[in-house]
Amino acid sequence: MSDETAATLDPDPDEEPTARERLAAVVERRLDLPMAALAVVWAALVGYELIAPGRILPVLTTVGNVIWVVFVAEFVLKLVLSGHPLRFLRRRWPSVLFLVLPVLRVLRIARALRVVRVLPAARVLGSSYRALGTARGLLTGRLQFLGVTTGIVTLGGGQLLYVLERGREGGVASLGDALYWSANLAIASNLVHQPVSLAGRLLSLVLSIYALVVFASLAGTLGAFFVESRQERAALEDEGEPS
Repeated sequence: MSDETAATLDPDPDEEPTARERLAAVVERRLDLPMAALAVVWAALVGYELIAPGRILPVLTTVGNVIWVVFVAEFVLKLVLSGHPLRFLRRRWPSVLFLVLPVLRVLRIARALRVVRVLPAARVLGSSYRALGTARGLLTGRLQFLGVTTGIVTLGGGQLLYVLERGREGGVASLGDALYWSANLAIASNLVHQPVSLAGRLLSLVLSIYALVVFASLAGTLGAFFVESRQERAALEDEGEPS
């Protein structure tokens, strides 16, 4: 059994994986690519819903609901095949949360949640979390994952700021401005706009911390690369081979 399968299933190290666990690993690998593509479509759809004309919102809502049903079906399939449903749910509780939140659309509480911007913000967070999950499963290179993660964080951060501050006096004027703010903050920790809401200020703090983490990760990766190169040259010199 490969390391990838073991990491996917998180088996007990003292137990051999069962046939069901091996099947679950195979199914998860087969679903990785189509689910990744669907996650990208969903993230783009959620972003477009924020600025789409009212006449096409019902169509976007229908498409979003279909994608949500596919994600629910995938989650239930993996839950059934896991062989350890409680452990599966405990380790993937954020997925459960973001899959349950869209149900609020059909409840009476949905109107109140829209007023306080909770439901749209939850949809942005859910689509970003899903995209990050698929990226983590597909990308093996550290720099590749870091680059894709930064793109997802930038897109999700901009959408979230727009949801939190649109219509507020002094808030961002457009989704484009919010994405520009998010890109500057997540990549260079450069604050080009001061959020007017408490939630927006907390978001700016999170993105600033993320930028510092990215810088530290890049520095660590480059440092490790140069150290390994120096060690390889030293080994070649010790063996009498030209560097």
